[in-house]
Amino acid sequence: MHDEELPILGTEPLVVEFANTLHGGEDFLGTAELSRLWFTTAGARPARDAAAARALRDSIHALFTAAVTGTAPPAAAIAHVNTAAAQAPTYPHLTRQPTGELVADDRGTATGDAALLGALAAACAGLLTDGRARLLRRCETPDCCLFFVQHHPRRRYCHESCAHRDRQARYYRRRAPS
Repeated sequence: MHDEELPILGTEPLVVEFANTLHGGEDFLGTAELSRLWFTTAGARPARDAAAARALRDSIHALFTAAVTGTAPPAAAIAHVNTAAAQAPTYPHLTRQPTGELVADDRGTATGDAALLGALAAACAGLLTDGRARLLRRCETPDCCLFFVQHHPRRRYCHESCAHRDRQARYYRRRAPS
């Protein structure tokens, strides 16, 4: 992992990083303090309701697991993500850059946890429906289970540290006396 304390790769969409907070049998949103630390470290405003954040993360994690394994997604997880996404409607807001180029950013009409969790739920729905779902992978290192978006066809690991550990393990297996 990139960060020894938290499973934040720093290279993935925030919703993928969010799903990765359930990692290796550990819940990195397990307490209000851990939740606050994760959201702050990930560059987001912390959720006030850590239990609601964990519940949404569990639903997103279930949907990502179904996408990676090719199984049917749980109906309850779909319903939960839809409910959360509906709580944070957004609208595009145009801004003219100094270069004259127009850019749009999403502005939310919701505030607080509804906006934060709704944005994560909407990002989950977007990732699973915009063609990137076929690029969602789970790290191939045996002791890692983080999700990542495969931007290169040969990418098999969530982070270079996992790739390095796997290469070392294969090297030592080849060199081990029979």
